[in-house]
Amino acid sequence: MKELATIRFIGIRMSRDFITMLLLLVVPIILITVFSIILGEAEGLTGTPIRDETVVLLVLGFQLFGGAITMNYVHQDLFAERKDRLLSLPMNTRLYGFTIMLAGIVYSIVLGTILIAYTALIFDVNWGNFMWALLVITLMSSLSSIICLVFTFSVNNFKIAERLSEVYGVGMILLAGMFFPMPDNALINMFNDYVNPLMLAYTTIDQVRSGGLSDGWLNAVLLSVLIIIAFGLLLLTGRRRMP
Repeated sequence: MKELATIRFIGIRMSRDFITMLLLLVVPIILITVFSIILGEAEGLTGTPIRDETVVLLVLGFQLFGGAITMNYVHQDLFAERKDRLLSLPMNTRLYGFTIMLAGIVYSIVLGTILIAYTALIFDVNWGNFMWALLVITLMSSLSSIICLVFTFSVNNFKIAERLSEVYGVGMILLAGMFFPMPDNALINMFNDYVNPLMLAYTTIDQVRSGGLSDGWLNAVLLSVLIIIAFGLLLLTGRRRMP
């Protein structure tokens, strides 16, 4: 199990990746600050402050891209410049790849927690139950890392895998109606209600802060089902591509 012991060093490497820090922490903070100032205390049709809805969606939306750091480190260590050095070591590469995934998930959770704390302390955004919000961030981070690895293992060209991960993230945001309202289409509505991880995550947080923990379980379970399905795909694709 020496591979799992490397998680600390992988975490240190990730924390020194300033480009990722910029994209997944600094940019969200800037956007959150701008939107919070613009929206102020205005309320939506449901009585919930528009700022709360927008900021929660922004934080969850950036979690869709958190898996990018996992796929980049797996590619670097197992398929690119560090491959030969790593394969020369007495190490189980599959377990090492799993360790990178765990480190990436933890890293995304930490960044998400910082964003939650920032929005709650500076702009008084209502996240409801903090532990529940943290659970949702954990589910979103896990799903993102797994899906990004599925893309990495599914195609031979890593650039294509990166574009697929971007299409996944931007596509979910578009379908959620964050940029512009989506048409009232039964297929789109069903996808957002039962498949879109961004809407599942937002809905479960909204339900918990409005009615209690018992109301948010269904969407959390649906998110967990997506994770299980994605992990099954990861095992299938990873078995074929892992060195």
